[in-house]
Amino acid sequence: MKKIFLAVLLFCLCLPVPVHAEPPQTMDVNGLTSFLTRNKGKVVLVNFFATWCPPCREEIPALIKLNREYRERGVVIIGLSCDDAVARLEPFMKKMNVDYPVFLAAKDLIATFRVSSIPHNVFYDKDGSLLLSEAGMADERTLKMVIDKLLGEKASPAPSGDTADAAGDRREGNADAKSSGPSGQKR
Repeated sequence: MKKIFLAVLLFCLCLPVPVHAEPPQTMDVNGLTSFLTRNKGKVVLVNFFATWCPPCREEIPALIKLNREYRERGVVIIGLSCDDAVARLEPFMKKMNVDYPVFLAAKDLIATFRVSSIPHNVFYDKDGSLLLSEAGMADERTLKMVIDKLLGEKASPAPSGDTADAAGDRREGNADAKSSGPSGQKR
């Protein structure tokens, strides 16, 4: 009887649990800095989006797929909503089956990354250093290529266009991009 109970208990513990059991919290610059510190040693992809944004809605399924594929390999994906209110965000996350953490982006965080259009993706390497911050929708293949490069794995062949070295040639800023601040700015 104990063996059956333990087997059922283990099975129940392995069932998927919704990531968003409570309303999304607001993340500011300090919150992102703490998040990056807690996830040092992992590649972090931060996706600024909004529920009303068609390209964002188109990009999210690829992020969900990549989260499932890479989370066991040291990649963390988080969403930062630029929406004004939580009321739209919760039903949207459920409808889209978002399985990675989502936060409301505080105004200071939006300003820090100079987010003027969405979607906007930000990549941090395993050391927690900002490597790429770029507006515009990225297709799954491009996202995968950048993630693979940051993991030190052989990347898929680059799609045609100027993304051949997305984690290098399209890096924003300069040598100062490698620092401990969320936007790569020296503190």
